[in-house]
Amino acid sequence: MSALRALPSVTSATLADAAIPTSTTELLHRDDIWRAREGAQRPLPVQTTGHAPLDAQLPGHGWPIGRLSEILLPQMGMGEIELLLPLLARRSQAGQLLVYVHPPCPPNIPALARAGVALDRLLLIAPASEREALWATEQILASGTPCSVLLWAEQADERAMRRLALAAEGSRSLALVFRPLAQERQVTPASLRIRIDRPLARRRSAFSKRAA
Repeated sequence: MSALRALPSVTSATLADAAIPTSTTELLHRDDIWRAREGAQRPLPVQTTGHAPLDAQLPGHGWPIGRLSEILLPQMGMGEIELLLPLLARRSQAGQLLVYVHPPCPPNIPALARAGVALDRLLLIAPASEREALWATEQILASGTPCSVLLWAEQADERAMRRLALAAEGSRSLALVFRPLAQERQVTPASLRIRIDRPLARRRSAFSKRAA
């Protein structure tokens, strides 16, 4: 978990600089406050995926920012990063961390570089267990540091997912969890859930090959 030290800590000076709402009106204009009368019609902050056909299918026409999203897969490491590369490149080039947590195999550095990802912003966290991976992801999202966090979790239960959703709520981070299709029936707190039924065209191009 030493890699987490790269994230800036929240200090009293930081809190002092934060904009604290002083009235009910200001409070209700915060992006992380849900207003019941607006219901599901209130648009979520999004960023374009970089794939026009995919944007056209997504609510808000992009990946939610400051909310938890899920991608369900028949197999981990089947090329899912292809969907994210344009957005990950833009966010990393803007100086934001790209954090891989518990990936099924090491990132393919040459492929990420070709896609334009700023490699000096890449952070890989490979904990000993999925429980530690969930904890690390929650801490990163709750830190307040804008970043792109990608977590591969095969056994996360509803309680663990809800903790991640709360940590991501209202942040400026892209928070994505890759999960098995077998968990599709599990209730989810994610704002967006999509499924991939078959490998993408360039299988595992953004992953290194598994060791034999």
